[in-house]
Amino acid sequence: MSQFAFKVRQIAQRMWFLPAAFSLVAVLTLLIAFGMARLIPDGLPFTLSSEAVESILTVLASSLLTVAVFALSTIVSALSSASQQTTPRAVPLIVGDRSAQTSISVFIGAFLFSIVGIIGLSAGIYSEAGRLLLFVVTLAVVVLVVAALIRWIGQISAIGRVAATLDRAGEAAERAFRTVPGKGLLGCRELSGEPSGDPIYSRKTGYVQHIDIGRLQDCADEQELLITITSRPGAYAAPDRPLVMVAGAVDEALADKLAGAFTIGATRTFDSDPRFGLIVLSEIAGKALSPGINDPGTAIAVVGTIVRVLTERPEEDSELKYERVLVAGLDPDDLMADAFRPIARDGAGSIEVMLRMIAGLKTLARCRPELEGAAKGMIVDAVERGLTAMSAKSDQAALKAAGKLV
Repeated sequence: MSQFAFKVRQIAQRMWFLPAAFSLVAVLTLLIAFGMARLIPDGLPFTLSSEAVESILTVLASSLLTVAVFALSTIVSALSSASQQTTPRAVPLIVGDRSAQTSISVFIGAFLFSIVGIIGLSAGIYSEAGRLLLFVVTLAVVVLVVAALIRWIGQISAIGRVAATLDRAGEAAERAFRTVPGKGLLGCRELSGEPSGDPIYSRKTGYVQHIDIGRLQDCADEQELLITITSRPGAYAAPDRPLVMVAGAVDEALADKLAGAFTIGATRTFDSDPRFGLIVLSEIAGKALSPGINDPGTAIAVVGTIVRVLTERPEEDSELKYERVLVAGLDPDDLMADAFRPIARDGAGSIEVMLRMIAGLKTLARCRPELEGAAKGMIVDAVERGLTAMSAKSDQAALKAAGKLV
């Protein structure tokens, strides 16, 4: 994905984008109806008065404003609930929920359609044919609004709930692993050993959100360079931390161009950063295991989600797209630490959580050979933490028995 496409995708996920798009479509619909009315001759056998159409539009305008405000207040409450009960890092998943955005967009777009239609009728710009077309379009808008209301009734029962937020976090992690399958080489050559070359440092401070690897490959082809990516998406970037190591001659202009291939932002994103998805899932479990909430069932559900995501993640994409760009693969130890270490720390005193986590780690060790060593190491770490935190001998015995490695 190019840097431009990534930025467009980020804009499309903003809360305001769909409402603005639907509002634009509503205004364009009225303009199209006005233009098409000129192609239809007057003196139709069936006509409508301005008052008849305007009364329908007035009902829509007055009711949809209230509905839109209610829907937005529901979203705000859901964001607050998700931040308090799960993790603030899960809030973008709710903001970017297309189903909720679509419903709100229909309400706001239909409201604007009604307002502009009323203004047009009051100004007398619609002929008899124009009023008939406007009436037909209004009926279609009513159907869309009713469908959106029915869909919204089903959404408000789940939006912001812990289970729904957990599902969305799991889906985000799955999408990230589909984008970055297998070792996560991003279509580049795999780096073996230590990177070599001259470092190119970040011009900004923040997190790497996206890398335009196509731009790096083009620069490498033009200047006959060999580029090694040292900061993957999700890595912390700063002026003293290299983004890439370049083998070859690099001037200041080329260095700026290479650094510009990295999109640096204030927060991490889910798109090309599967580790961030695992971190968010583990944070949900950590919040559930806090003394104020004390919900081990949610932590157990998180473990099941993490195990499913890691077990079903796609195999390596064998296609090599960027021959002059190297990158190190995802470290299995990092994946295990991101996913399970916080749960082992916060749930060390809960035998139910520890047993379920150890069972999940054994599943990963058996089903994913590349994770076997890291999974077994995490089992040893979990048993050690559990034995330190648990005082009941029966719990310690059960934990030792579960932690035995074959």
